[in-house]
Amino acid sequence: MSNASTFIHERLTASGDTTELERIRQFVQDKAREFGFSEQGIHKIALAVDEACSNLIRHSYHLDDTREFFIDIHPQDDEALVIEILDNGTAFDPLTVPAPDLKQYAAQHRKGGFGVHIIRMVMDAVEYFPAEAAQQMNRLKLVKKLS
Repeated sequence: MSNASTFIHERLTASGDTTELERIRQFVQDKAREFGFSEQGIHKIALAVDEACSNLIRHSYHLDDTREFFIDIHPQDDEALVIEILDNGTAFDPLTVPAPDLKQYAAQHRKGGFGVHIIRMVMDAVEYFPAEAAQQMNRLKLVKKLS
């Protein structure tokens, strides 16, 4: 049974340190569970957010623990959970990353590089809004439908 109708907007503030990832995962899992997702759905949402935050911490914030970013979670019409990651790092639109060629990837014995692909696979919608005058932070919007 969904608790979506009683779910409110929540925010977590995190720093550019990979030790924050566990706290972020716990926050996202708790909120997804509260919203009414199955354990499998909770795992998928947490994985997508973990990948996005890990990329932000490593590639945009360069492991600088003095820099902060935010994870906002709120319902969308009691039918979907919206997770927004707001940062003031270098703008990077993950939607511009092409899907990996798995054969080429395996042939080159590469590691990593699947984060954006995972995010797009497990979430129902992914949108990116770079910072601008009216919105001073980059915003990655992830949406997962309850049904």
